[in-house]
Amino acid sequence: MRKITLPSRFLTFTSLVLFTACGQNAAPSPRSRQSAGGTNATNGGTAGQPSGSGATGAGGAASVGGGHSAGGAAAGTQSAGGAQSTGGLLGAGGAGAVPSGGGSSGASFAGTSAGGMGALAGAAGGGASGVGGSTAGGISGLMIAPNPNSVLSCIVSWQTAAAAGSTVDFGVAGYQWEISDQTPVTEHRVVVIGMHAQQTYMVKAVSGALSAEGMFTTGKLPDTVPVGTVMIHDAAKTQPGWTLMNVQKGDGTTSARSASPPMAVMYDAEGLPVWYYIDGPNPDIGGAVSTQLTDKGVLVGPTWNTQFTTGIPPREVDFEGKIIWECASQACQPGKNVTHHASKLSNGDYVIIEYITTAGVQNPIFREVTPDNKEVWSLDFAALVPPPQGSTGDWCHANAITVDIANNAVWANCRWVGVLKTTYTNPTKAWLLPAKYGSKGLGDFTYSPASSQYSDAHDPEIHEDDHTILLFDNGGYGNGAVGGTTTQFHSRAVEYKLDEAAMTATLAWEFPGSFAVPDPWYTNNWYTPFWGDADRLANGNVLITGGIRSATVESRVFEVSKADGVVVWEFRFPPDYGVYRSDRIEPPLVHPIAE
Repeated sequence: MRKITLPSRFLTFTSLVLFTACGQNAAPSPRSRQSAGGTNATNGGTAGQPSGSGATGAGGAASVGGGHSAGGAAAGTQSAGGAQSTGGLLGAGGAGAVPSGGGSSGASFAGTSAGGMGALAGAAGGGASGVGGSTAGGISGLMIAPNPNSVLSCIVSWQTAAAAGSTVDFGVAGYQWEISDQTPVTEHRVVVIGMHAQQTYMVKAVSGALSAEGMFTTGKLPDTVPVGTVMIHDAAKTQPGWTLMNVQKGDGTTSARSASPPMAVMYDAEGLPVWYYIDGPNPDIGGAVSTQLTDKGVLVGPTWNTQFTTGIPPREVDFEGKIIWECASQACQPGKNVTHHASKLSNGDYVIIEYITTAGVQNPIFREVTPDNKEVWSLDFAALVPPPQGSTGDWCHANAITVDIANNAVWANCRWVGVLKTTYTNPTKAWLLPAKYGSKGLGDFTYSPASSQYSDAHDPEIHEDDHTILLFDNGGYGNGAVGGTTTQFHSRAVEYKLDEAAMTATLAWEFPGSFAVPDPWYTNNWYTPFWGDADRLANGNVLITGGIRSATVESRVFEVSKADGVVVWEFRFPPDYGVYRSDRIEPPLVHPIAE
């Protein structure tokens, strides 16, 4: 499958810090009762900072014309001190938020007058969000609410009297990152992603020259979402960005089965999750669940149920984790066998793969469906590459397709048989790049050298700029062969230079090949039986996905410098986790704040 990978930036966060509120605030005092806040020369008293488990006293009095609001008091909470405009009293403060994983938030600071500091709201990792104060001509109603679909995300909302853009700055020990939408509105709502688990962040809502601040503490990751271990990271040579992957939580065996739903997870360069979506509630049977970054979110492919028909159809979710499209075409109805792949096309349609069994032979049909689930195009692989005499069962095993509508070209891959190129309009065969494992004399290319022919492949990537094809060669298949323990099969990434006039496929690059490797796993134990992916990155490196299901062997995703074969980044899952595909992506929505 062709993937476009853009240059990117790493998003990393470090130490924990509490936010600093406006005015003069007393410092936090663990397990003590907090004294009243200091005075503010013009705008009235400010609230005290939260103590570890004590109550907070009332805010100080205003110096000009008015009194202060009453401070709330509760164990482990922060009261909101009153802030007063000249000559008048703003509303009373209630209980406020503390940076605590299970705490709750109450009312936030009231704002000052005439465009001064706006509402300050906090939201704890599992609790309710605070209610923002108000300003005259400024920001009002600031809310920082946990995203119910992800503990790594929050939803920041506020109002402005005049229409303006919406920006949220966030970070630890300061503001390092922003998410911005400059569409002018008065009701502002920003989904914030890119945070680490169990971390407290400073959050600032910005609309033009107006701003208001608060804080947010992320929650504990779900038990099924793993943290990776980055064994190698040469930051100067890696392609910046996050890595989007599917993740399968195992069942303690070597089969691709799970009692947990499939997951899509984005990891940063340090191996920490920064976004995830759990595609529940049905279990992930098979693990071959594709993921794709789209213009609106993430497209998650189908998974099987225990009857090996579709259990969960392809779905596109936005970055908040809400389903914005789900396959409901005839092919995706209960009892149908939609599998392995879903991708979004340049025209906004989706393409899926359906397996259809007739007279004991399972053939793949590639189908294009519109957002309103009307089928508008299909490619019958077996109609253009007839099954060899005597074929039975899963003779082809389709797992990927690339559709280039603009150039009227399609590349459809069957693991056992090869890569088929056709036209998009009225699909007509151009050629078949044959696999050694099961093509049985089918194919149109001669390999140079002959020994370089790949065995069986996943997710080929087409590069028309230099007439190459990069694919993940599984290296053969045998029942009972387990990745990391077998010596019979060996996986690799391989690239060929294609001459479509002479019909030759010349070996251009392979890994590990003869390159030096970090450890013997790459040459002695790397075997991916079910899954696999290889992508060319924007910097010329190759990202390789070596997913393995074993209770004792780790799946690896690694980036290789193509010129010298050096592994510049290596990510390992904990044992008993599998991965089908991965993509290096530019972090969606999130940008570093310019210094």
